[in-house]
Amino acid sequence: MSKYRKRTALLVLLLICALFASGCGRRLVMTRGYKEDELFRVGNTQCRLPEYNVFLLNLQKQCERTFGHDVWEGPKGAELKEAVFQRALSEVSRLKVMLLLAVQDNIMLTDAEENVADEAEMEYYESISEAEREYLGISEEALRVLFVQYALAQKVYNSAGTSFEERYDSFCTTLDYDLNEPLWNTVKLAEIEDLADTPGFTDVYTKYFGSASLGAQEPEEEAETTVK
Repeated sequence: MSKYRKRTALLVLLLICALFASGCGRRLVMTRGYKEDELFRVGNTQCRLPEYNVFLLNLQKQCERTFGHDVWEGPKGAELKEAVFQRALSEVSRLKVMLLLAVQDNIMLTDAEENVADEAEMEYYESISEAEREYLGISEEALRVLFVQYALAQKVYNSAGTSFEERYDSFCTTLDYDLNEPLWNTVKLAEIEDLADTPGFTDVYTKYFGSASLGAQEPEEEAETTVK
């Protein structure tokens, strides 16, 4: 398959993901008074820009490993970039909603599970470059919390079985979702050429937990299916 056809297939894929794998946002309520790096609020929880950047960088690496660093160039590059922005927003939104479900269901990690999350964070932080750390703008402690949150969200998903998606969708309709549009407009990809050489968030998470699925099919698997 030609590079152009691969890019087009990936673009279509990511646009579909943005439309059908959204984390929440059934109701949009514009608010004021955001903290400096607060990207959005869902229910009574929030997401900071550095947290979002972790998900965005993870997707950027997946794309560049498959299609090369120049995948963002050309006539389809801008559309592809926007699709990746939306996909990352969907993923982190889904994470935050699942944390609210964890509170509702009184689901918590064991000490052993938290220790595994701590080990995963340490490996990830030590594996990425200084340029990546600067781009993320996230402290090591905040990154550790993000690994813990992801493990908790996966535990919520695994505990619900086949009925999870129906319950998730119903729960989302009860939540307000507020996006800090001025901060959203500053979102950008990492301008780092050797991203494919270092692991992504889900690469390391999967190594320690066996799976990084929160219910949606992983982008790399979807891309492989789409471009065959």
